[in-house]
Amino acid sequence: MDDIETELNIAAAAADSSEDQSRSHEAIKPAVLLHHSHPDPRGLLTAVDFLKSNRKCLNLIREAMLRHNWPQAAGYFSSYIQTLETGTLSQVHSIASEIMWRLGTEILHHVPNSSPDDFNAFYEQLKNLGVRNYSKICLEHCFHLLLNGQMDEAKRQLSIADSWRYGKQSTAQSLMKKLIRAYCGYLDYLIWSEKMASAPGSEEAGSNREMHSYFRQASVTLKEIVSQPGVWDPFVLSYIHMLEFYEDEEAALQLLENYAYNKEFPSNPNAHVYLYQFLKRHQAPRVKLIGSLRILHSLVPSHELMLELCSLLLHTKQQSDLEEALTVSMDLLEFSSWKSDRKAWECLLKILKKLKKKKCMNAVKKEWNVRRSLWLSFHYRNYIGRKESLENVQLLMVKRDVLRCLGENNREYFRIALKIEREGKPKKDRLGEKKEKTATKFACCS
Repeated sequence: MDDIETELNIAAAAADSSEDQSRSHEAIKPAVLLHHSHPDPRGLLTAVDFLKSNRKCLNLIREAMLRHNWPQAAGYFSSYIQTLETGTLSQVHSIASEIMWRLGTEILHHVPNSSPDDFNAFYEQLKNLGVRNYSKICLEHCFHLLLNGQMDEAKRQLSIADSWRYGKQSTAQSLMKKLIRAYCGYLDYLIWSEKMASAPGSEEAGSNREMHSYFRQASVTLKEIVSQPGVWDPFVLSYIHMLEFYEDEEAALQLLENYAYNKEFPSNPNAHVYLYQFLKRHQAPRVKLIGSLRILHSLVPSHELMLELCSLLLHTKQQSDLEEALTVSMDLLEFSSWKSDRKAWECLLKILKKLKKKKCMNAVKKEWNVRRSLWLSFHYRNYIGRKESLENVQLLMVKRDVLRCLGENNREYFRIALKIEREGKPKKDRLGEKKEKTATKFACCS
């Protein structure tokens, strides 16, 4: 909402400047105005008054939207449209289409009893208001139709947007054209997916001609799109799904490796996630799995797959891999989202025990000396120990064992853990003793 106001302010300033320079007033037909205007000597509203009225109307729309008073917002929006239709100021008309699009769709989504026909009529009206956002509006209209299960109509809207041309093609238009082309392929994939779900069996689905026709249409488009530098996650996943269904694993692997390793593509952690998941599904060698996750670690050391990387490194039984697993697990625990994750701490404890068993404590000490000050303040403050003693005792005990393996003597933290053990264990022991005594008594009586 604020950026819309900014655009209108710029337009108002431009209009005001133009008026000062030329000392001429633009004749504007009477409009639905929401503030007291000052007509020029001829009784006509000036361009600046027109823009002020629009800004006032936008403020009223915003207030109604913030209060979730959608019927009132719709009423003000109707007045706003009428005001725009009466004006001829070029600065306003250049942004009017986008303002109406963004505000109108939001209001229509929340107005009670709005029907799919209302949305369709509104989108068609928007397309006729200006050419700058025609392709974007078609794409959004397609999304709305898909949400309402109108697959054929959505495909028709995308086809219209794909074939639409206006003037010289700018860089922005070229990018939008590429995106619409990608969604054309994605829509063919969705239709293919529907056909696959409705097929009786996998063998019959594989030989289904109609399905194969949609596969060819989708694959031609998606292959063209995902081979160009960019972030194409949903389109890559849909293409991989089809290739795996038809058992073309080589083409799928080639696509994923290009998407992950091609230097012309922007850095994308998801590309390495998709490659790893594909390799794992097809039982690739451990070396390949580790290689894929190592790159992911360099990009996103807090990723949940880092636990799997540690597990893979542990199974190699090589000292260097064990030391790498230690670094990976400690990197993971330095992120607040993993701070209280028991699985991550248990993974670290397991690594430390293996390194201790292999008598590699020098590597542990080296790693700990670098991180010691951070870890003691981040993980082992007294208030953290007290909080864990109330909320997560198991985590407290694992963290205490980690401290012991690291050779650290945090007396207060150990004292809290020891107190919990003393409070917990005797109760269990007493229960056990009572059961044993009862059992002995019954045995004696019999």
